[in-house]
Amino acid sequence: MDIERILAATADIITPVAVVDEEVVERNLARMAKLAADHNVKLRPHAKTHKSAFMAQRQMAHGAVGLTCATFTEAEVFADAGVDDLLIVHPPVGKPKLERLAALAKRIKRIAVSLDDVGIAKSLPETVEVLWEVDPGQHRIGTAPGEPTVKAVQELVRAIGPDRFRGLITHGGHVYAATSQKERQLAADQETDSISITADTLRRPGIEVRELSVGSTPTAGLALRGGITEMRPGTYIYGDANQVTVGSQRLEDCALVVVATVVSTPAPDRAVVDAGSKALSADLRIAGLSGHAMVLGWNDLTVARLSEEHAVLTAAERTGLTVGSRLIIMPAHACTTVNLHPAFLLLSGGSQARWLPVDARGWQQQATLGRDQYARSVDFG
Repeated sequence: MDIERILAATADIITPVAVVDEEVVERNLARMAKLAADHNVKLRPHAKTHKSAFMAQRQMAHGAVGLTCATFTEAEVFADAGVDDLLIVHPPVGKPKLERLAALAKRIKRIAVSLDDVGIAKSLPETVEVLWEVDPGQHRIGTAPGEPTVKAVQELVRAIGPDRFRGLITHGGHVYAATSQKERQLAADQETDSISITADTLRRPGIEVRELSVGSTPTAGLALRGGITEMRPGTYIYGDANQVTVGSQRLEDCALVVVATVVSTPAPDRAVVDAGSKALSADLRIAGLSGHAMVLGWNDLTVARLSEEHAVLTAAERTGLTVGSRLIIMPAHACTTVNLHPAFLLLSGGSQARWLPVDARGWQQQATLGRDQYARSVDFG
C-alpha cells in the first residue's frame, strides 16, 4: 500500500477517513476466484465485509455464483444491484423479517437461509431453500456434527420436504484463536470434516445433500475436499490486521485503511489520534495481534486503547510523533470498521479517487438518501 499516495489523496479531507485501494481489491478478488476455480468449488463471498453495491458487482464479475449476506438490508441492496442468487446466513426470526424475506424471494431467482431450528424452517416462505448449520467448533449456532445433525436434518426434511433442503453449511470462526499454521489447518479440517462426514451419514438412507458450504478467509483453500461444493470467504476482499496476524493474507494484500491525525502528544511515549472506536474496529479476535490495529510505517507503535473519538498510541520510549502528523492505520477487523463509515475514498489508478457509499450499512432508505453527496471525484494530482 502506497502510504504517500494515500496521504496525498486525503490531504484536504477531515480525518478520520476510510480509504480503499482499488488495485489491491482487484488482486484479492482475482486470487480468491482462482483458488475456487482450482478446487472446482463455487465462490459465494460474504458481502458483510464491504456492504457495497459496487464491490458486490465486482465480486460477481470475478465469477461469484451469488453472495452471502448477514442482514436483510444487505440482501435488498445487492438485489437492487442485480445479484439474483443470495444466501442469508442469519436465522430469520419474527414476522417483520419473514415478510421482508417473502418480498425478497419474489424479486430474485434464488434465495436460501441458514438455520439450526426446524420451527424457523417451517415458518419460511415456500420458495426459500434451507441450509442446515453445523457447529465445527466455534460454538455459536449450529448443531454438533454427526448424529445430532443427522436427526435434526431428518426432522427438517419431513417438515419442509427434500426439495427445499439444499445442504449443510458451517463456519470455522474458531480459526481466529489459532496461534500457528498447524492450528489454522486444524480449524480448516474441522470445518470441512464437520459437514462432509455428516453428509455421508445423511446420504445412506437416501437424503440428498446438494450443497456443502464452508466459509472463512483464514481457512479458505486449506481443506477444500470431501465433497465441499461452495466457499464463502468475506474479509479477503479488503484484508485487515487480523488476517495478517493469523497468516491468511500479507500486508500488501490489505486494501482498507483509516487515515487519522495526531491531536495530542501528552507524554514522550504516548500520542493520541482522532480515530477511536467510532472509526476503528474494537473487535479483537487474534491472540497474536498487539493492540487494536497496525500503524503502517511505524512498527514500534501500539494502538493501545480506543475511546469513542480517540485512539491512544504508545511506544516503548518515544513515539516520534508531533501534533498534526497524519497516520495510516490498518484496523484489526475490516468488517466492523466498514460498518462505522458512511462512505470510503476509493483510490484508483493515477491521481484520481472517488467516494463510494457503504450502501448496506444500515436502513436501506437512509443509505439511498445519502448517495448523492458522495457522487463526486477527488483530484489530488
